[in-house]
Amino acid sequence: MLFLAVFCGFLAEYQLEHKIEKDRSKQYIRSFYDDLNTNRVSISKTVVINGEKTVALNSLFACYDSLSKNVTNTRCLANLLKQSAFFLPPAFADGTLGQLKNAGGFRLLNKEDRDSIISYDNYIRNYKDWEPSVLQLSQNNLRTVFDDIGHFQANNFLYADSIGADNFQLLFLTDQSAINKLFNVLARYSRAIARQNKWMTDIKAKTNGLIKYFKSKYHFQ
Repeated sequence: MLFLAVFCGFLAEYQLEHKIEKDRSKQYIRSFYDDLNTNRVSISKTVVINGEKTVALNSLFACYDSLSKNVTNTRCLANLLKQSAFFLPPAFADGTLGQLKNAGGFRLLNKEDRDSIISYDNYIRNYKDWEPSVLQLSQNNLRTVFDDIGHFQANNFLYADSIGADNFQLLFLTDQSAINKLFNVLARYSRAIARQNKWMTDIKAKTNGLIKYFKSKYHFQ
């Protein structure tokens, strides 16, 4: 009888511990699900900003052709450079991932959930490695060239609406060498933005897929 009582106590303790771990697992999943929704909003903002950038950058070759014919006709640079003055990095929520890694939370998840989260995390970390080595570098190079060929007042145009596009031609060195240098870095920047758009499209699809998966599996509202 004593053995049976000890054994039953052991079973009850095991079941309680199992229930606690199952509840913690679902809490982690719920928290990660909320992070996914936060990520979706952030990614969407980057996509909107990049849409405006892409419209401007699509005029790159037409603007260069215009300047090749008249090097002082820099009016077409106005929106092109204003849209190229910055980029918007998506802000990924990583609080739950940090807990899963640092607190050993991954061991509480079933294999399918764990693998899907790790795969998503790896893809985002690959993007984060790419961003400073390509996009940020391209942005920095563009700013350096802009500083080299733009007069002091030209910087006002990028951060304020006080300078009209018609007056923009007065704010740049207008020799062909400077124009070529500017458009070379603009072309590289344009390709970097296009690549960021591809990253965002892929990450958004993965984010939406995981939201749908966890919502269906755990009946989240």
